[in-house]
Amino acid sequence: MTSDTATVDSIATSNPGTRVERSATAPRNPHRSPAEYSSFVSVCRGFIRYHARPLNVALHCLTTPMAIIGVYLMVSWIHPVAMISIAIAHTVWIAALAPLSLSLVSAILIAAMATVGWLVPDQPVLGLVLLAVGFLGQEAAHWVTGEATFQSSYRSSNGWIKEFVDHTILLLPLLIISATRRKSCPLRIVVARQAVLTTKLCPGQYRRDFDLLLDWVRKRTPTLESSTHWWQHDLDGEAGEAFSRLSENPQLMRTIERFHGTGYEVKPALGMNEVYVTGPPKKVSSDTVFYMGHVDGPWSVYPGASLYRCMLALNENLEVTTHYPMAGLSARQPVSYRLEYGDAAMFDFNRELHYITREHNTEQREPRINLKLHFVAYPKTCRKYGGMLEWLTTTYDIKARALFLQTIDPSSWTAAIKARWVLAWTKIFELTVQHIGWTNLFYVVLIGVLSVVVGLISHSAGVACFAAATSFVHYAIYIGTLHERRNIAFARFRRDAMFFKSLSMSQLLLLCGWTAFGGKSHGGGLLQTQEILAACGIVGGFSLAGWAAKVLGMTRTLYSSELGLEPPARIAKAPFGVISHPMIVGAVIAIASTALIEEFRTEFGWLIVGHLVCYAIVLLQEIVVYRQLAQTQRSK
Repeated sequence: MTSDTATVDSIATSNPGTRVERSATAPRNPHRSPAEYSSFVSVCRGFIRYHARPLNVALHCLTTPMAIIGVYLMVSWIHPVAMISIAIAHTVWIAALAPLSLSLVSAILIAAMATVGWLVPDQPVLGLVLLAVGFLGQEAAHWVTGEATFQSSYRSSNGWIKEFVDHTILLLPLLIISATRRKSCPLRIVVARQAVLTTKLCPGQYRRDFDLLLDWVRKRTPTLESSTHWWQHDLDGEAGEAFSRLSENPQLMRTIERFHGTGYEVKPALGMNEVYVTGPPKKVSSDTVFYMGHVDGPWSVYPGASLYRCMLALNENLEVTTHYPMAGLSARQPVSYRLEYGDAAMFDFNRELHYITREHNTEQREPRINLKLHFVAYPKTCRKYGGMLEWLTTTYDIKARALFLQTIDPSSWTAAIKARWVLAWTKIFELTVQHIGWTNLFYVVLIGVLSVVVGLISHSAGVACFAAATSFVHYAIYIGTLHERRNIAFARFRRDAMFFKSLSMSQLLLLCGWTAFGGKSHGGGLLQTQEILAACGIVGGFSLAGWAAKVLGMTRTLYSSELGLEPPARIAKAPFGVISHPMIVGAVIAIASTALIEEFRTEFGWLIVGHLVCYAIVLLQEIVVYRQLAQTQRSK
């Protein structure tokens, strides 16, 4: 978070009951009256209240420039000078009301959009289309995310015209404020947030329900040779009523609601609930799956909705620990919980990798007995969408259970084959989740298909489409994660960042070599001087970055210290004792060196500039975060 963002947050609280104070360090326009400043604060507070969800803000970041450019194109068709006059008036009006830093950023954005209007003359129809799509897109964004529009809050007031004008004129700085706040930042969409949620149901309050369920299980004398499962509908009488009360427990649902925030609804998914008695580890059995890294469901690519499994412990547990490797610092340092007596851990049924370990303890009098409860979370406006996820997951779970029971004690050769089949696919899924991620894979495949379609029209356009959509994702992950800086699932963040960085740098080098040497004849096989210099710069730059990463260590390279997962440490060993930010410097040297190859510079100059701009943003953010952390350490 930059210092300007901190200033913005001080005047743009989303809590309507909070008194708004201005930061002492905030840049302020000396020509602006207190009344004008108060007007901006009032509009700002109202706007943020109705733009709290990252997806809504992200869509506004697309639709707002689209609508403004549409206006500029239509006015430019009347006369270019009129368009420039409107852009200048817009900038001055914002400067008269908004803080200086916001005014400057808004002025840069307005200049960029006015330049588009200048470079694309005589396109009034296109301008009208952009304006209409931008306006309707904003309405759709509010509907999809379940947030009311800011305009609806003042539409019936006496001064609605003035408020509408202020809202329209100040839309850019207001959007900048929302986009730079932690909880509404669009880049939060790609942040690997810690999604293993925990709470505890007070044993005293729920002891009767726990005892009813435990008595029901004990009367059935579950085997100690394998795990035992009963569906919720298998329980009747008081035990069934106790199960029903716990399956709709408000505390469990509120824990999930707090994670997703406003605009989301959480409801029980009763068709999957069960009583689960943990069995011992086996070599070739479906029970072995529990002791392997596994994901319970297959629907990881289902944007915007999640189905949670809640493990609720009913009795004493001295032996079994559940581990979540993608939530920890690494697969060898997972987040781990040993649940007992009312402890509850909730995780995404279709996305979270987990496994259990068991350490024999002579004081353990009976096996671990848990309830497996399930809840589906989805946007309030998309109940059918959430219901579809519940149906898909429940259907899969029932069929998977049938296969599980067939292979829990494989006494025949067919059952043994099925058991090995289950274990093999579990391992494949584990490796995919650890190193690639199903959502990442789906995104790349989807972009690949779209690029092939575009390539049927123009081969170069298809290549550019794929490069543009996949080359900058890791920067967004870096920036968003460093902006969030709390409750990060580090192993998942590391996987996502390294996957997209590897893809980005690989195709950069591939495209560079392809444009430079593909089908080109170098007399006598000799390289030109510029190509030799480019190769030296690329090798030298990436070597410097790799050396620095090795010295620093992979976790610290990916901000583990800044994220609060490892203690800060000053690295004096070369190259850090010689070069400031050697990893970024090395990468910039390597990428900039590709510009020495004329063919690559001509066709993919935009790609080079894009990488350099992104690295500049990352560097600036690192410097700001470092200063913030240093100031925090000094104040302790």
